[in-house]
Amino acid sequence: MKILHIIDNTYFETHRKTISEFILALSHENVEQKIYTVEGAELGWVKTLCEIKNWKLPKSGKVRTVANKIRTWLFLSSFHPDVIIKYGKSAREIVWETGGVQISFLNEKENLSTFENTDYIMTNVEEVLSFVKSHGYSGARSFLLPPFMYLYDNNVPVDKKTYFIPEKAKIIYIAGTFLKNIGFERAFDSIGIISDTYFFIVGSGPEEEYVKDYASRVNIKARSRFIPEIEKSFVSSSVAEFAFLPFDDSELSKYILESLMQKKLVVTVKNSQSEEFIVDGKTGFFVSKNDNYLIKKKLKEIMALSDEEKQKITDAGFEVAKNYMHKKIITGYLQTFEELIKKYNSRKNLLNN
Repeated sequence: MKILHIIDNTYFETHRKTISEFILALSHENVEQKIYTVEGAELGWVKTLCEIKNWKLPKSGKVRTVANKIRTWLFLSSFHPDVIIKYGKSAREIVWETGGVQISFLNEKENLSTFENTDYIMTNVEEVLSFVKSHGYSGARSFLLPPFMYLYDNNVPVDKKTYFIPEKAKIIYIAGTFLKNIGFERAFDSIGIISDTYFFIVGSGPEEEYVKDYASRVNIKARSRFIPEIEKSFVSSSVAEFAFLPFDDSELSKYILESLMQKKLVVTVKNSQSEEFIVDGKTGFFVSKNDNYLIKKKLKEIMALSDEEKQKITDAGFEVAKNYMHKKIITGYLQTFEELIKKYNSRKNLLNN
């Protein structure tokens, strides 16, 4: 599949991170991408070709010869993209006449009158999708992208005073579905031995009261901060010393992935979900399900690790999680684009006949 990105310079400055991560998420051996930027429809073609070919533009940036325009058009025509994705107003003004599904990327509300040269509008913001649909771009012409925003760079500071936690206290992140006998008992029995430590406990489920009551029974309720899943912020994981996830939970892999993407140590149990991400001692740690003494011993060892040792493990875990996300995300993107290409080719064949 060949994908051509046409990017308005001004739009890119505003949405640099989103666009960069999207293009990164499309990286795949079966995807060939070309990227070029546009300062305006007048300069777009030649400026782009110069960037790709490392040619020099006059300081004024003006296109002075017909030969340059023809050479540019021939070069881009030879690429024959299957999908053309446009970012920003001046990018949308360029009409591609040699084939390919034309898609405009939009992640903020704006006047839709400039989208006439667009087959589809795509966005990664649900509110924008609703706006687009309400203004005539029905479900057949607009769609929501699979997620591609990574979580590892969330640097939002957390004021421990907000949670009534002493400034010097450490935090352990715990997340799971609030049910009996999936692991909260072993988790709470074990972490109680770690002094001067508080616990962010994230989740939802039918037996939340039981889980909270068990925290009281083992005397950690005063140090526990229960955060409903619906109100969860990834900040909860980002401020923690490590994520403690010793659960037989159907959503365990989700919690492991979130924590690894936040570059946090993960301590969990060995099962089919966790083994997809964790290599003991290299990308995280396994603990025994049925031996609280060994769990406590492992937790003490982890708390005693040097910053260098932690960094090495969290970096390795992050790479595993990132590669996993890329594979899953790319699959979603390619399926979406392949469906659009089929529709485009069917429509083209119908018109030609």
